[in-house]
Amino acid sequence: MKNGIFLAACMVFSAIAGNVSFAQAPNNFGQPLGLAQNGQPQGNPQPGMVAGQPMGGQQQLPAPFQISQQEAQFIDQILGFWEFRSGKVHHYEAKFKRWEYDTVFGPPNKDTFKTISEGVIKYEKPDKGLFEVSSIQHYTPPKDGQPAQYQVRPNEVNEHWVCDGKSIFEFDVPSKQLKVWPLPPEQQGQAITNGPLPFLFGAKKADILARFWMRVSPHQTNNPNEYWLEAWPKRPEDAAEYKFISILIDRAEFLPFAIEVFDRNYNPDAQPPNVPNFSRTVYMFEDRKTYEEGGITDNIKQMFSRSFYQPALPSGWTRVVQQNQVPMQPGGQVPANATRPNQGIPR
Repeated sequence: MKNGIFLAACMVFSAIAGNVSFAQAPNNFGQPLGLAQNGQPQGNPQPGMVAGQPMGGQQQLPAPFQISQQEAQFIDQILGFWEFRSGKVHHYEAKFKRWEYDTVFGPPNKDTFKTISEGVIKYEKPDKGLFEVSSIQHYTPPKDGQPAQYQVRPNEVNEHWVCDGKSIFEFDVPSKQLKVWPLPPEQQGQAITNGPLPFLFGAKKADILARFWMRVSPHQTNNPNEYWLEAWPKRPEDAAEYKFISILIDRAEFLPFAIEVFDRNYNPDAQPPNVPNFSRTVYMFEDRKTYEEGGITDNIKQMFSRSFYQPALPSGWTRVVQQNQVPMQPGGQVPANATRPNQGIPR
């Protein structure tokens, strides 16, 4: 699951988080409510209509659902304007909260999270990024008459990764390895937008549709200020990391305010002798700061540049340079302009 969490963290940067507008539980560590709990495909299929086109010559998974032409056009509009909007962001930073639900190795209750984390993400166009967890509280079961608690583990080294434009550095906490993924020369300067991770730093509409089966979430609310999308992997290597991803976009900023990554073994409707699996990871973002080209001072630029120096090797860790370079993904040009979707959500 940790690899999936790392992928989700990377995905956040293309997302450039927005404001949270849906309800939160006041007495449950800010646990978000309203995100999908049942990931099984739903809807009224119309044969032959799916969002996205097959990748020529490459193996891909079959579509897990079918959608109407109207919904496909609606998704196309959303992704087009999303690409236009996120492409304007030059500098970005935000705080995030993350809830990890693990009903296999954590609390069996689907609504009780295993960990709650806080951290920060930063991005500088076109190729610098940072994801760092500042604190993690772990679920502690009831003991000696005391209720369950969430506690920080002393001396715990938290997740942390950096992209400096030439390499991606992953701080692999469980193995205590600083993994270095060198970037080929043709990707340097655009590695974040063309990297191997989903929705990574200003993802292109064409790339998303080539890599994912997209649909409007069956759990989309009637809130006119939010768009809820689901992305299901087409590629087996992506499906090995997660089952699907929910992306919640706020209409005002047209940038995601929450992302939920469902574990590859997520199966809420499993029947005996199998056990239902509700494992998933939720990210929400706050204190967002975005700067567009021409709207950022030299001092702020310098602050960002200091954030992305070569990362130091923690004591007791090993630096491991990966032999395989990050694979190239097809790119594309950000449209000079785009139209914000105005039509209602297809039902």
